[in-house]
Amino acid sequence: MKPISFIFLFALLLWNGCGLGNKAQHPNTREGQTVFFLDFEHNDVGSYLEDALLKDAGELNWMSLENRATIVNDGQRGKVLKVLYPMGAVGPEKGGIQFDKPLPKSQEYYLEYHLKFSESFDFALGGKLPGLTSGGETYTGGNKPIEGDGWSTRYMWVEQGELVVYFYHLGMQHQWGDALETHTFLVPGKWYRLTQHITLNDGDQANGSIRVWVDGKKVLEDSTIQYRMAPKGLIDSFYFSTFHGGNTPDWAPEKDAFIYFDTFNVTTQRPDGLE
Repeated sequence: MKPISFIFLFALLLWNGCGLGNKAQHPNTREGQTVFFLDFEHNDVGSYLEDALLKDAGELNWMSLENRATIVNDGQRGKVLKVLYPMGAVGPEKGGIQFDKPLPKSQEYYLEYHLKFSESFDFALGGKLPGLTSGGETYTGGNKPIEGDGWSTRYMWVEQGELVVYFYHLGMQHQWGDALETHTFLVPGKWYRLTQHITLNDGDQANGSIRVWVDGKKVLEDSTIQYRMAPKGLIDSFYFSTFHGGNTPDWAPEKDAFIYFDTFNVTTQRPDGLE
């Protein structure tokens, strides 16, 4: 009977390890050179409040949850963060959530996380998604980094769910940020794995790079970027910033909408499964 019991136990452990979908497929998320990791497995289902976020994330520069964050069970990924974007809400004061997580200063990081738009999500004209920055939220909202001391690489969704990098950098062309296209459209009801790799430029050269993968497939690569005037502008923040907008009413969703987030990882080590 012992061999049978051993086989049963092994099968049970294997089944449990696979039960959270992509979580079990990327065991290196807690290993290597990880500097920030956040998932939600140990939280209770229900409202996700500021004390729980501080317990999970550690030191934060600031945060704004506004009773729009909830922990829910997802059939594929286990416990995940559900964020509300209320009908008619434009901007971070009325929709989504935000927090600024300081990071050890570095010239290079990978950022990876998972997200899913709710069924029949109203993309409207677009909205913001989390990304890496230098200076936290300083270089967003139309504030150009003309001194080369900071930048930001949040994502955006735009009309019909197209994913772009919403980019503030030295020499940016537009007052409200440049858009780097990924030629990828995100479909409501489906989990996606987003991976962003930032390598900063040297001196005043345009030799910095950004690479983006969606579900392990490379969708963006540019190695001719001048983020900053080195040695200023090191990567120092993970900016969780998400809301509809823009700042005019036509950016607003016409009904309540939700995005689900899971497994944030900032690391110097290349994650597994990238082409």
